[in-house]
Amino acid sequence: MSEYFRKYIKKEHYANHYSNLKFKTSFRNCILEAFKRRLWKETDGDDWDIMWAEKEWIHEVMDHTHLQSNQKINHFRNHYELTRKDLMIKNFKRYKKNLEREGKQEEANNYNFFPLTFHLPSEYPIFFEEFKRQTNNGDTKTAWIMKPIGKSQGKGIFIFNKIQQISQWKNTLRYNQDNPQAEAYIVQKYIADPLLIGGKKFDMRIYLLCTSYQPLTLYLYRTGFARFTHHRYDNEDISNTYVHLTNVAIQKTSDNYDEKLGGKWNLQTLKLYLMTKYGQEKVAETFYNIQMLMIRSLQAVQKIIINDKHCFELYGFDILLDAQLKPWLLEVNASPSMTSNTPVDFELKCGLLDDVFTIIDLEKVLTGNEEQIGGFDLICKGTPIKLPINSTFTTYLGAFNNRQQQLKKIAKSTAIRLAQTYQESQTKAIEVGSKGQKEKEEKDKQMRSSSKGPQVMQNGVNGSIKTNNQSKQNTIIKRNTTNLPTLGTVQNKNNVKRYPLQNAGQQSQQIQQSQSNSSKKNNPNEDSMLSANQKLQKLTQESKINQFQPYKQQSQYNDVMGMGSRNLQKNEE
Repeated sequence: MSEYFRKYIKKEHYANHYSNLKFKTSFRNCILEAFKRRLWKETDGDDWDIMWAEKEWIHEVMDHTHLQSNQKINHFRNHYELTRKDLMIKNFKRYKKNLEREGKQEEANNYNFFPLTFHLPSEYPIFFEEFKRQTNNGDTKTAWIMKPIGKSQGKGIFIFNKIQQISQWKNTLRYNQDNPQAEAYIVQKYIADPLLIGGKKFDMRIYLLCTSYQPLTLYLYRTGFARFTHHRYDNEDISNTYVHLTNVAIQKTSDNYDEKLGGKWNLQTLKLYLMTKYGQEKVAETFYNIQMLMIRSLQAVQKIIINDKHCFELYGFDILLDAQLKPWLLEVNASPSMTSNTPVDFELKCGLLDDVFTIIDLEKVLTGNEEQIGGFDLICKGTPIKLPINSTFTTYLGAFNNRQQQLKKIAKSTAIRLAQTYQESQTKAIEVGSKGQKEKEEKDKQMRSSSKGPQVMQNGVNGSIKTNNQSKQNTIIKRNTTNLPTLGTVQNKNNVKRYPLQNAGQQSQQIQQSQSNSSKKNNPNEDSMLSANQKLQKLTQESKINQFQPYKQQSQYNDVMGMGSRNLQKNEE
């Protein structure tokens, strides 16, 4: 992770700590240095998290390799649709025609940022007719530039202004499928009036990061550089490549090459110089047009590029300004050089790569909604992003690169957010744990109660038997006490023996009832105070207990109802 993120974010707050990440690359330049600065581990196996691969590896290996969900690679599968010179022009022309068919003429007119281009040898007849037309119009000094479609660093490029000058090339490199030495070229109308600074030609290298084509997500790096030739520009001398080609690989072989400066200007320095000469508004408009040029370039191939969540692409755009400050797209590089030739260039490219890795976010600490990350500004997410109306900038391209201050700021805010998230997750885990413990206890309680169901039923039966046994024991205990039972109780005992179907509970009730009757006999005054109905009710209750004393019950009933005297009178009569 960037040094500021490592400084402010605690280890336990990382979703994926940087010490666990592994990288793989075959480059030994600023790319390797940027990887090591993030404290990632290098690996030669297939257990890498990010791989900075060469284009050839993508063409030969990637289509036959299954990538893990956590792995990232620095090229899209068919990146060549934009980075190969002939396919780039072909896709631009096709997209422009589609816009014209859809009636979007104004948008189609914006695709005028590439020179007139033909593919050779397949379009040689069309090119020849165009060449003759311009010659007949008196423009005999018009220069054309030839570029091989599959080479970089200025290899194989030459300029001509006569058709005879390419006759030898046409005969030796004629298109032949059986000849593997044959190589296709593109021929472009040479921009003969480039903007000069100090009498020297220059172009600009600008970096654009694409993290997704669906939706189209683009980050533009504020800092680039201008590459100057080391010879004064001369339109007549078309054979001198040191005059016309700004590639560092070519210029560093010149006798005039300045190893200290490397023939480069910082993009901010270039922008300030142009403002002093052409005015702020004119230069701001030019740099905004450059930004829109880059967005439109990727929009033209958006539906063609195979979008893959594993892939990202750091493009290097080569843009030339003419004398009217109009930007022209020369080419798009899929693997812009990360080899530095000066200390300033080294720090620029290492900082650029560090910000690329921060945006890729293998540590999973960003939200994905950041508008600026380091030196990168988000310029497109589905649609181009416009700055606020009250902003003094139309684009941040070429503005002051405050990447260190911005990284420090975003690292602090990210650390606070991650700490809060971590605290919330811990609190939630505790709540979920306590809730789960309660649910577990309730579940265990229910399981215990359900498992005791049959035992409860069994205990109910055993309990009733136990109760009867206890009552029987209690009866025996009462018999063994010093308070001997009355005659009524003995009679009840004999009744129990005569009727063995009675249970122990009924026996105990009869014995208790007989004891209560004997106590009533000892308290005659209590019965005398009751009314006839109350006496009858008591007699009824007692009859339920003493069901085996019918004669005694009848006599009691007669006494209560006053029938005893009547019978005596009747007998006397």
